Amino acid sequence: MTWRNKRDHINNYTCKWRNSDLGKTNPNHQYFMRLINKETADYLRENKDYLLADKPEVYYSMMNRKLPKKYIKEKTVVTPVNAYVPPQSKMSKEELNQILEKQLQDRKEKEQAIKIKKDKQKKEQERARYNRETFERERRYIYWVNPSRPINQNKLGSSQQWRIEKKHKYYD
Repeated sequence: MTWRNKRDHINNYTCKWRNSDLGKTNPNHQYFMRLINKETADYLRENKDYLLADKPEVYYSMMNRKLPKKYIKEKTVVTPVNAYVPPQSKMSKEELNQILEKQLQDRKEKEQAIKIKKDKQKKEQERARYNRETFERERRYIYWVNPSRPINQNKLGSSQQWRIEKKHKYYD
């Protein structure tokens, strides 16, 4: 009789060396979501009247639904008609004109300052663009060279004697 014929080998012997739990299930996402949905449904069923009376937005958000219009409360503020008198209405016409002219002048100065700042930035960008283009253009002339070789090697006509066929052969 071997250990395979015994019925208790599953608990005693194989679990010591096997990686699986032999039949025990691993709870997965669907399992937990089913439990959560069950708890949510029970809570909503038991507390529906209270939630609809006091907190309808919580009830409908738990049901993943949009809040109906009858539960949306708009905040309206009613103020008395003469609650606040602006200071401009207390001034004379000349004083009001002076203040308005001063505000207009201040606004023009701010706009002028903003325009000057934008012009400066634009000039700076143009200068940077010009410098970048110049660098790219001059880059082909400036590069690392080998100091032991002549610069114009194989460029000048006198150094290209191999192209010219010789009429006479000389001893080497």
